Amino acid sequence: MAGAEVIAFQKGDPFPAAEVLDLAISVAIGRDLAASEEEMLSRIQDWFLRPASRPEFMASIGRLLERGWISRRSGSEGDFDFCLTNAGVDGATTLSGGMIRMIDRGRGHFKTAFLLQMLELDKGKCS
Repeated sequence: MAGAEVIAFQKGDPFPAAEVLDLAISVAIGRDLAASEEEMLSRIQDWFLRPASRPEFMASIGRLLERGWISRRSGSEGDFDFCLTNAGVDGATTLSGGMIRMIDRGRGHFKTAFLLQMLELDKGKCS
């Protein structure tokens, strides 16, 4: 992921605040996987094998906007035309990397850097 930075946590530093749905939406926006709210809700249902409600979805979008992880594309006319900011790329990269290492349980079987590159969060990054 060109330009993505895995944030190293120092003792006492807070984790990037995010709920699972926030991370999923961030990754989907960063990978440019949904062009509409309906596509995003369908993607979430595919990933988690359960649907997210519209209120859950809208609350997550609100948190991501407030946190500065996503932004509306300039000149956007659509209801769902978001892009991932630099802060969003860094946060999603950091949390995704942590999840990969958590699943691997420190054994080193999963190549974290390789898997993070596969996310391709730059596709939906704000220009």
